Amino acid sequence: MSGRAAVGLVNALPLDDLTDIIVDLSALSIGVAFPIVRHLYGTASKRGLNLHLVVADEPGTDAGINATASDVADTVHGFKGGWGLDAQSRAARLWMPQLARGKRAVLKRIHKRVEPHAVCPILPFPAAHPRLPDELIEEYGEEFENTWQVDSRDIVYASERGPLDLYRTILRMDDTRQRVFEQIGGSQIILSPVGSKALAVGALMAALDRDFTIMYVEALSYTVDLAKLDEARAARPGDLVHVWLHGEAYGITGSKEVAGS
Repeated sequence: MSGRAAVGLVNALPLDDLTDIIVDLSALSIGVAFPIVRHLYGTASKRGLNLHLVVADEPGTDAGINATASDVADTVHGFKGGWGLDAQSRAARLWMPQLARGKRAVLKRIHKRVEPHAVCPILPFPAAHPRLPDELIEEYGEEFENTWQVDSRDIVYASERGPLDLYRTILRMDDTRQRVFEQIGGSQIILSPVGSKALAVGALMAALDRDFTIMYVEALSYTVDLAKLDEARAARPGDLVHVWLHGEAYGITGSKEVAGS
């Protein structure tokens, strides 16, 4: 609902005489940010505009903001992909959740909705906090061993502040799975970016490229630990990640690359 409303507001903005559109994702939820980007990506493609994404990479700040999640897991507006289509009914479903602290309940709801045949969790590495991948594996130990049945070969490692790393990894996995499952119903990848915003941009890029399904639980409200935020910023000031998503830098291809950070 919020994503659809946000797209309506953005669609009403005058874009005449513009050459570049910049979307700052830092303070937006996935359910709002992703639909806006999808809409503007289509607009930029039709009008020949440059579309830029920027996001403040501050994992410590993200950790100090606690969301009260909805009880419903659903596709993000504009990112339904092949979800629910008869053509995908026999497809081998691969769920790729981006792991983050304190998201077990959210991911449990998504897992129940997706009912995947296989799970490949995404862990941030390298990360601002070097031991974060190990701590996440420990936090989700029960899911790894029992519910998701994940072993070390199923884990996807992607740079915490490098969206292109995850983007390329997801596309390589999709290419491989399409060949493997072509004769037995096909492959379907479902993404759930619930961690750092910078890493989530990589999932967004892949979903735009291949029309992947994004399954998510929207937040209803937020509480903020201001002391924790101040401490995190003092320990490690955030970096700005910039993605030039579409435009003249890539000629007519519209290829997605990280232009700078």
